[in-house]
Amino acid sequence: MCINVNQNNTTLNITPTALGNSFNTPVDSLIQNYSSLSSNNLSTTASNTSGYSSTDGYGLVNAGEAVSTAAGQTPYAAVPALGGNSWGADLIKAPEAWSHGYTGQGVIVAVLDTGVDYNDQDLKNNIWTNPNPNDGYANDIHGWNFVDNNNNVLDDNGHGTHVSGIIAAENNNSGVIGVAYNTKIMPVKVLDQNGSGSLTDIAEGIDYAVNHGANVINMSLGGNSSDTTLQSALDYANSKGVTVVMAAGNDGAATPDYPAIYATTSGIAVGAVDQNNQLADFSNRSGSQPITYLTAPGVDVYSTLPNNQFATYSGTSMATPFVTGAIALMLSANHDLTTSQIRDILIQTAENSTDIPASPTPSSSSPFPSFDSLLPASLISNLTNLANIGSLFSLPLSTIGSLFPLPSTTTPSQSQSIQLSSVVIPITSSNGLSSQLSNLQSIEAQSLYPIVSMVYLPSDYSNSISNITNTINDDLDAFIPIF
Repeated sequence: MCINVNQNNTTLNITPTALGNSFNTPVDSLIQNYSSLSSNNLSTTASNTSGYSSTDGYGLVNAGEAVSTAAGQTPYAAVPALGGNSWGADLIKAPEAWSHGYTGQGVIVAVLDTGVDYNDQDLKNNIWTNPNPNDGYANDIHGWNFVDNNNNVLDDNGHGTHVSGIIAAENNNSGVIGVAYNTKIMPVKVLDQNGSGSLTDIAEGIDYAVNHGANVINMSLGGNSSDTTLQSALDYANSKGVTVVMAAGNDGAATPDYPAIYATTSGIAVGAVDQNNQLADFSNRSGSQPITYLTAPGVDVYSTLPNNQFATYSGTSMATPFVTGAIALMLSANHDLTTSQIRDILIQTAENSTDIPASPTPSSSSPFPSFDSLLPASLISNLTNLANIGSLFSLPLSTIGSLFPLPSTTTPSQSQSIQLSSVVIPITSSNGLSSQLSNLQSIEAQSLYPIVSMVYLPSDYSNSISNITNTINDDLDAFIPIF
């Protein structure tokens, strides 16, 4: 839904679209007036700088590759398409992330909209519950209604429930599947049953979401007037590490509506494409001034409605939650991502990008602990007498290359140096580990490739760290990694 905001901040009007939607409630408005930052005369020539197009920005979001990058992993292999009503998830490659266990778990998404039907069969188990209700808002168990200033966040329009289903409808073999189907939805009602609201309510809704633990905010709304209060709220969310995803608008204009146009510095703007990845005629374009603008499925999108109903809607309102869901998947893979990292990864992995994605440090959700959580940096050693390694461990050195992935041109010998960070030495007991480590003191340390300064240890050795450190001299400056 795109809302038309007038200058006095009191009235927001919507106009039903004529996009062939199979629904009765108005969805996305066609805004006739536009600010000085945009033009209704759409340019037919798209500029392109470093993968950015003035038509579709950085192009189609790629959730699969964005998640693999966020997790510090190689790009995921393609998986069979789901087809049918899940074509949108297929198009952005969400199932590729699901196949690696990333489904939005541990992530809270605030949906600022007309409310959410938290009793819906596909949403009820994925609704956020406030761990500290009555913290300034009376009995705000599932969110807050800024329109009526109460705790009733039920959807009286349908739009907010449709958006929420795209993000987080359960994978329960019925209805629809959300992009991040284990995410929790925080309902924040800022629009009334007609899709109208005030800029003040929206700004306060952003503050509420940020202050109550939301990781991502979905705003499938917009207007044609700038507002410093709303821009300040977006900047506040960004400063607190919360990414705001905003609909570009449905004017068919050359640049996005407000607040999506603020994506130059905060948040992400989203345009709509169809099943063939063609930009929808109604979708506002990205504009010649580079902003964080992506595209996502937004034509004939099937999702939830109140009272366990379903419908097909079209609009940038529908495209926005696809990007929001992709971010939830990224955060479930690496909860430590900053807002700038999220924006950069989405840009680098999107369809138009010419950049090579840079993998951030894997999060604590990795199956291995982080380097700095284990042994101190003083436990380091440079090893050259490789002939002795086979005597320290019950594994002949000559067989290591066949057991573990070493370069094919490398033949372990006393006269050669190999990068031991690629060698895995199995240890069967903590006593055996301590004994073997103590023998390392006799190995000369001269010239080898630099080796990582920390060690991965199995969890059952966590209580043996003090014993290990007592067996190693402080002057060792490299260490064999153990996985």
